Amino acid sequence: MTLDMIIGIVFILLGVWIYHEIKNAPILDDEWEDDPDVIDFLEQTDKPGPWDEEDDKPFTVGGLTNDKKGDFMKFQKKQNNNLKKENEKHQ
Repeated sequence: MTLDMIIGIVFILLGVWIYHEIKNAPILDDEWEDDPDVIDFLEQTDKPGPWDEEDDKPFTVGGLTNDKKGDFMKFQKKQNNNLKKENEKHQ
């Protein structure tokens, strides 16, 4: 047997095992929505923090946190300009 065949057989066996585990996994019931711990967690999560309302909201762009001042973009532009200058020196 070659190494490729052995790796192929291992992948097939892993695939069969994963399929078996998925098929035999317990199904989650919808009762978690009524769980008092879940309800308490969600209520605590929605409460405002101990800081000012202005500082309580994260600034996001496309769902990712970002700085309001745009300092990272200024830094990135500076890095790009430095790379351009360095590339022009070497040409």
